[in-house]
Amino acid sequence: MQGSDQERQGVAALTDLFEANYERVVRYIAARTGSRDLAEDLASEVFLRALERIDTFQWRGIPMQAWLFRIAHNLAVDHLRSNSHRKSSPLEDADFVASTDNPEAEVLQTLQREELVKIMETLTPAQREIVSLRFFGGLTSTEAAAVMKRSSGAVRELQSSALKTMRRVMGPQSQESFEAEERQP
Repeated sequence: MQGSDQERQGVAALTDLFEANYERVVRYIAARTGSRDLAEDLASEVFLRALERIDTFQWRGIPMQAWLFRIAHNLAVDHLRSNSHRKSSPLEDADFVASTDNPEAEVLQTLQREELVKIMETLTPAQREIVSLRFFGGLTSTEAAAVMKRSSGAVRELQSSALKTMRRVMGPQSQESFEAEERQP
């Protein structure tokens, strides 16, 4: 009887985790791979792997959400490696829906897709990763740090340098709009 109660609790917890994170995982993978359809397939694989490996998850002060995004990161990287011959940008077909909880995300939402693709291509792979995790995946700095296996400070610095690069590439007119958005509460 106890085993079935534990199983029901485990299934309920995974259901809650799925419902709370599926769309965020899809957006993150779409930003990394460039395809919403592929992202949905890979997101399903993320949750399948999480279900298969739930017994290996050990609480170490890192949210389970970060563990999910680490699985998503690994699947996206594996896919990109296996399709390294692809010539188009992985952002060309991505579904750009960012959280509006912060000014940077609002700026990303207002940029035209072509401009964003050009800007993202100027970033280093690590900078693209942090922008994808924070603004497409909606992770906090701490969660992104856990996914990237870096310190929170290193992730904040990486994000800062990515945003500086993006400001520089956007030019003076766009930069003024970006800075005005940053000053809003």
